[in-house]
Amino acid sequence: MAEHEGKRTDIWAKMESFAKILAGFSAAASAILIPIFLSSYTEQNRRAEMFVKTMTEREKSDTDIRQSMFQSLLTGYLGAIKEDFIKADEESFRRRIVFLELLTINFQEFFNAKPLFEDVYTGLERKRTASHGDVERKKWDDLEQQIIRVSTNLVSRQAKMLNNIGTGAVFNIDKGESICVRLYDRDDFAKLRKRDGRTPFQNFLPGRCIDEQNQSGKGGSKEGRDGKDAQGTGANNDLATPEPRGNNRRQSLEILPVAVDKAYATVQVSIYDDVFDGEVLQGSLLKGSLQFDVSYFDLPYMDNTKMSDGSRFSLILRGIDGDSVEIEAIRFKNDFMSLRDRPLFEEMLQKLEKGGG
Repeated sequence: MAEHEGKRTDIWAKMESFAKILAGFSAAASAILIPIFLSSYTEQNRRAEMFVKTMTEREKSDTDIRQSMFQSLLTGYLGAIKEDFIKADEESFRRRIVFLELLTINFQEFFNAKPLFEDVYTGLERKRTASHGDVERKKWDDLEQQIIRVSTNLVSRQAKMLNNIGTGAVFNIDKGESICVRLYDRDDFAKLRKRDGRTPFQNFLPGRCIDEQNQSGKGGSKEGRDGKDAQGTGANNDLATPEPRGNNRRQSLEILPVAVDKAYATVQVSIYDDVFDGEVLQGSLLKGSLQFDVSYFDLPYMDNTKMSDGSRFSLILRGIDGDSVEIEAIRFKNDFMSLRDRPLFEEMLQKLEKGGG
């Protein structure tokens, strides 16, 4: 019994000694590590504040430079317009085209110059119509081609950028004929199938989107069976047609040119949500319909339409030949934001500060 009590005393003594050693070690470690942690935390905060301050000053300097450049260019452009009212000669129109090119190249993400392009083009059309003789008419024709070239060069650069973060399709279509454009990802065309479970999709096909589905499967929505125009209905609310099952949705456009002119085409566009169950199409829901002009002066950074999944599409006029138009449809996700969608830098900083607090 005494021997047992002796062992217990030794164990308690050892534990007491270990606790004292541990407490001493912890106190020593705390005395060394806590100042290091505090110093590191303070240094991180100092660096974060310096980064925010540097970014704020850089943003302000950049904004000041852009503001000064924008005012100079716009003042020069307005001066050219004022001179145009007095002279209305070839040189005045050339200066306006140069100012427009400078404005759009330097501020293409912030400034929609489409109305200015159209205004210059309309002025050139008036001069060409009133011209006498082939030589004078050719002079205004050349200027019209010049302003179209300036715009299409800019549009091509923007389209290439948006195609890097999205998908696109180029197609020809005649006035009065519909075409169905599938705004799917490139990989979708290899795996997705129509309602019959076998037929793959193509980027675009002549005809209506709903009719195409009816040909490849049974059933369909009210628009397809009745052949009624979907314009203005907003959505397929046919009570006899059940809501398509499935959680996966892609978007399609049904495009119908209703008028074609020299520099623009008026199109009726119906936007569909295509509903998939797995990889097989279940049906389509009409999400909206709108009519607008597609011209050489549409800038896809600015002239685009938001769809139900948050992505956007833009239609680009590539060419006109009689009543036939060549159009490029681009769909891009929210990786790109124009100025109208972009939060202000000050708002981002305020959110960061609140998050850090």
